[in-house]
Amino acid sequence: MGVRHEWFQTDQYITVTIFAKGITEDKLQIVIGKQNLSAIVKLDEHTDYTIDIVLQHPINPDTSSHKIFKTKIEIRLCKATGVRWDSLEHKEESAVDQRAYPTSNRRNPVDWNRVEAEVEKQDAEEKKEGDAALNELFQKIYADGNEDTKRAMIKSFQESGGTVLSTNWNDIGAKSTEVKPLMDGVQEVGRMNIQKSSTSANEVVNEKDSWKN
Repeated sequence: MGVRHEWFQTDQYITVTIFAKGITEDKLQIVIGKQNLSAIVKLDEHTDYTIDIVLQHPINPDTSSHKIFKTKIEIRLCKATGVRWDSLEHKEESAVDQRAYPTSNRRNPVDWNRVEAEVEKQDAEEKKEGDAALNELFQKIYADGNEDTKRAMIKSFQESGGTVLSTNWNDIGAKSTEVKPLMDGVQEVGRMNIQKSSTSANEVVNEKDSWKN
């Protein structure tokens, strides 16, 4: 088995064990800081085994030590406090993970990242307006319509010079579609005007600005 290291803890100490045979003091270099550990073990002329880590919690370097055995090296680090370590190394948390939000639900905390994503999605959808919203509406009507609906939309739009859009093929197919000005009783919605015919369920849409030839 190759050289490796492991660690365990007591209430007062962290012990890091490097399993390497036949190591002498002249082949070992150890530096212990307040919250870091560096160890270089010279295995042969061309190979070193290196540990260089930031510890999870602070230690007392002055009361820490190391000892060499025939098959291993033990580094005993004295804890600065009696806290239980979850890992040997300190792990950086991302800015997102470090954010703290108030919540009364300790058992099932709110996933704030998901909440923010939903809000951003809603904001993006609410920003759709003008030509983008109009095009999206027409694309949906066209995609969901049957063949007669699609034929009526194309024919009415082309023949009216872009002033009328109808989904009623029975009405549009029987005659040419005339260019129509804004009609009385039309409800204005932004730049679009929509009127429902009293004799049919089709919608007639007049776009005042972008559909002028």
